[in-house]
Amino acid sequence: MSNIGVPIKLLHEAEGMKVTVEMKNGEIYRGLLLSSEDTMNMSLSEVLRTARNGQITKLPNVYLRGSSIRFIALPELLKNAPVFQKVTAMKRKMEQAQQQRLQQPGQKRKRGD
Repeated sequence: MSNIGVPIKLLHEAEGMKVTVEMKNGEIYRGLLLSSEDTMNMSLSEVLRTARNGQITKLPNVYLRGSSIRFIALPELLKNAPVFQKVTAMKRKMEQAQQQRLQQPGQKRKRGD
């Protein structure tokens, strides 16, 4: 799981929470995220499915294929997820290093920098 990106890690953090998933065909699924895979395949329970024509259907369980997903709306609670704290710390570190490079006088820049 170490080679996966931040969005996939965030999806795994959302397991056990209510999510909304819009599919490429226009259907919308809202339910409890039971499990997710690195390919964004996921299973939901207690699902409300809204068809393209607006018809709403209750389903006990669904399995959604990751390649058919357009987007996923995650709970606001995940703004404070540990994944984001790591990303913020790395970004701050990179900004500080860049500022230090700019503040060092007398150094000529090479082409491509």
